Amino acid sequence: MKTVLAALATFASLSMSVSADAAAIITFDGKTPIHQSNDFRSQLSSLGLTKYDTTGASIFLTENSVITFHLLGSESGFNDSFFTISAPNLMKGESSPFQNNFGSPILIGSANFSAGSLAGLLNFSSIGGKAATVGQDGFAIFLGSGQKTGADLSTFYFGYDDQVTKADNDYDDMIIRATVTSAVPEPATWAMLLLGFGAIAGVMRVNRRRS
Repeated sequence: MKTVLAALATFASLSMSVSADAAAIITFDGKTPIHQSNDFRSQLSSLGLTKYDTTGASIFLTENSVITFHLLGSESGFNDSFFTISAPNLMKGESSPFQNNFGSPILIGSANFSAGSLAGLLNFSSIGGKAATVGQDGFAIFLGSGQKTGADLSTFYFGYDDQVTKADNDYDDMIIRATVTSAVPEPATWAMLLLGFGAIAGVMRVNRRRS
């Protein structure tokens, strides 16, 4: 019995080693209050998000992760798009003058990302407007009033200002929610887990014969 328990403990440790908590580390230089012209200001405030940062801000994944994206709102009227460079690549276009989906977010999809910066991997574009990615003007990361730079989050929110006519800095042309989870274990990890199952089964068979 002690041998079986030891094997179970070993297997448990192997399982725990592949279930690390994925997160996104958000860094920023300063925080600006969300502009009153942002049509979703009250919805963002209800989530504790009252500030934002754009140029120089960063999003960094602590490990290989799966990110799931939802469209929460859109106020543009222009042909704007959100797209990712990921596996698989995702894209969501939007051209409605006003769409509030905070109560029922629209699923864009899930994709795999490698650990590291998301600059150049999360992108907005607009026909006639200005493209933007993480860290550039036009791409805003929404922040809590008490949020500190370098904090890690499992969920973060960002918005787009397509600046087709002017830079109004309201960042409500598209608002996206991103949820970070650990990536599916690699084949080598699955093999290790299967070996753990096999070892436990073998020990249990030996103990049954002895008894």
